[in-house]
Amino acid sequence: MKNLRLTLILSLAALLGACSQGPQGATPPASPPGVTTISEGIRHFQGQVVVGYQDEAALQAAIQKIRAREIARIPELKAALLQVNGDALKASRSLKGLQGLRFAEPHLAQVTPPSEDPVERPHREGDLLPLANPADQILDALPQYALDPRHLNAKRAWDLGFEGQGVTVAIIDDAADVTHPDLAANWAGRAYDPVTDTTYTNASAWLAFINNNPNIYHGTFVASTVSAPRDGQGIAGLAPRTKFLPVAIFQPGYVGDFYVARGIVWAVNNGAQVLNNSWGGLGYGELVKEAFDYALANGVVVVASAGNSYKDEVRTPAGYPGIIASVAADGNRNRANFSTHGRHVSTAAPGVDVLLANPTWLGGGYGLISGTSFSGPYTAAAAALVKAACPGATPYQVRRALETTTWERSFSRQKGWGHLNAGNLADLLQQGCGALPPKGAVVRVKVEYFNQNGVFPGLLADVILRGKGLRPGDPTDPTPMYWARTNQEGEAWFYEIAPGEYDIYVAGADLALTGGFPEERGTFVGTLVATSGSHAGNPDFKRVRLNASEVNLNPTDPYEPNDNPAQATPMVYNTTTQTAYIFGQPRDFDFFAFSGTSGDQIRARVYARSSLGGTLESYLYLLDGNGNVLAENDDIIPGQNTDSEITYTLTSDGTYYLVVTSYTIASNPNASDNSPFNKYQLELRKTN
Repeated sequence: MKNLRLTLILSLAALLGACSQGPQGATPPASPPGVTTISEGIRHFQGQVVVGYQDEAALQAAIQKIRAREIARIPELKAALLQVNGDALKASRSLKGLQGLRFAEPHLAQVTPPSEDPVERPHREGDLLPLANPADQILDALPQYALDPRHLNAKRAWDLGFEGQGVTVAIIDDAADVTHPDLAANWAGRAYDPVTDTTYTNASAWLAFINNNPNIYHGTFVASTVSAPRDGQGIAGLAPRTKFLPVAIFQPGYVGDFYVARGIVWAVNNGAQVLNNSWGGLGYGELVKEAFDYALANGVVVVASAGNSYKDEVRTPAGYPGIIASVAADGNRNRANFSTHGRHVSTAAPGVDVLLANPTWLGGGYGLISGTSFSGPYTAAAAALVKAACPGATPYQVRRALETTTWERSFSRQKGWGHLNAGNLADLLQQGCGALPPKGAVVRVKVEYFNQNGVFPGLLADVILRGKGLRPGDPTDPTPMYWARTNQEGEAWFYEIAPGEYDIYVAGADLALTGGFPEERGTFVGTLVATSGSHAGNPDFKRVRLNASEVNLNPTDPYEPNDNPAQATPMVYNTTTQTAYIFGQPRDFDFFAFSGTSGDQIRARVYARSSLGGTLESYLYLLDGNGNVLAENDDIIPGQNTDSEITYTLTSDGTYYLVVTSYTIASNPNASDNSPFNKYQLELRKTN
C-alpha cells in the first residue's frame, strides 16, 4: 500500500467544512522536453495530450474541460498538442465523446529509437576495398552485393534510364548528414526539425543542430540507401538521381507522435513523393495514422520497415492500411532471421551487412549495417523509380508494381510477394504507365450503436476488412486483410487498399476501457466492395449498426452530490452500492456514511477496473467521525488487482465514513482524474 495519509489529510481538510471543488489557478508549465512516463503499459509524454478537432470551438472546449494549455497545432490535420496537469491518459479519456473531437489520446512515445535496436549498430570495416568481390558488385568505387544482378539488379534499371530523377524522398528518421561526400549532391536543400518547427536550408546550421551527437547516425545510412549518387566515389543508392529530405524525429530519442505527424505533413507539403519510415513500435496512434492518411490522400507513397522483432506480428506504422511494409533479406534472398514478417508485408529487400554511408561526425566513410531499417529505404528507392517514370501512379499502383516484379512473384508470410528486382521493375516501366496495375481503393466505414435509447456514434470500435476467400493458416495465402479503429465520430478509414470484395468484421467498444459485460459490446459481420479508383473525395462507404450499449460519456452517479461528510450517502452493513463514478469534476471524493459499534469487524471493498473494467484505479479510505484517517488502501494485490479493500476492527461506537476516489487524485493534491469510465461499486460487510 502506498502511504498517502498526509496527502489525504491535506486533500480532505477542506471537504470536512465545504463541498468539494476542483483546483483553481493558472495552468501549469509544460513538462520538460523528453520526459516520458508509462501508464497502463502505454508510454507517453508526461502531461501532454493530443486532440483532433473539427473547429476552433471544439478545440477550445477541450482545452477548457481539461484545463490545458495549447503547445502547438498541425492545421492541415486539425490536431493540437495540449499540456495538462496530471495524468495525460486519464485526461485524454475524459475528452472521449466531446462534441467536435475526432480523437483524444496521450502524446504517445511507443516507438523504439534505432540506437536501442541491437541489430542496427554500424560496423566499420578497414578500407572496404573490392578485393575478391565480383566485378558486377562494383557500381561506384566500393562493392555492394545488395545492388548486384543476383539481388536488387540495379544496373539493369539504370541502363534502361530509371534512376529516380525528379523524385524527392523524405527520410523520416534521425538527422541525416547532408554534408557527407556521397550525399551532399542529392540533398534537396531543406531539412526539418518538427519539434521547433524549423526548416533548415543551410548545411552548417543543420550540422550545428545535430551537434556531433554520436547517437545520431541512422538517418545517414538510410538516406544513402536511397539517394547516394553514381559519381565514381563510395557507393550508389538504388535511386541515385533522387533528392532526399531529412526529417528529424529522433533527437536522439523519439520526439513523440505529434511531432512525427508534423514532420510527415511538412514532408508532403515540401514536395516529397515517397516517405521512408525505418522505425516503429507496438500500439496504435490516431494522429500518426491520420498523418499517413494525409500523405496517401495526396498521392504520396509511404514505406515502413516491418521491424526487427524476429516474429510474425504487426507493428506500426508498417501495419497501417496503405503502407508498404518491407522485410529484410540476407545475401541468399531469404528472410533475415531478425526480421518481423506476416500477412501484411509487401516485399523484401537486402538488410544484412549492407554497405552504406557513415556520418562525417562519426568519422565519415562507410560501414556495414543490418536491419529492416535498410530494406525499407531500398523499397522506398524502388518506389521512387516508379514515381519518376509515372508521376501520377497512386500509392497502391506503386506497391503492386513492386510486388508483381519480384524474383519470386508469389506470396509468403516470410517475404510478402518476394525479393525486389529493380531490373524486372524497369522492364514493366518500359511498357509505359498504362501497363501499371489497377488503382487501389479508399474505404470509409461508419459505425453506429443502436438500442432502446436510440442511435449513437460507434466510438472505440475495431474494424477488420478481410478479403473474400482468405485461407486461415495458409502461409502462402496473399488475400489482403486490414485493420483500423474508429475515431470519436465512429469512422474508420482505409486508404490505398487492394480493390475487391471483403468480409467486414466490427466489434464495439473495448470493455477493458469502458467496463461492462461482453453482451453489451456488440459485433457485426457483413460484406463490402472496394472499388478500384475510389479516393478520399469519393470513397467506398459502408454504414454498420451494432446492437450494443452506447458508450456513455456523461454517466449519472446515483449518489451525487456526496462530496463531503455533510452530503455522505448513508450505507448499512452487508450491502453493495449501485454503479457510481469518480467523474463530473476534476477531483471527486465520494463519501459514504455508516454507523458502527465498538468491536465490529468490517470489510469494505471497491470493485473497479480489475473487477468491472473501466479506467478507475481506486483508492479507499476509512475515516472516523472527526475526519481522522483510520485506514487506507490502494491495491488489493499490488501489480495484479488495482481494486481496493480495507479490513478493520472498530474501537468505538459512532459514525464512520468510507471515501472512494482514484489513486491519481489521492497521490497528488494538484492532479485531476475525470473519466466517464471511472466506474465502481462499494461493498460493506460486517464479518463477525
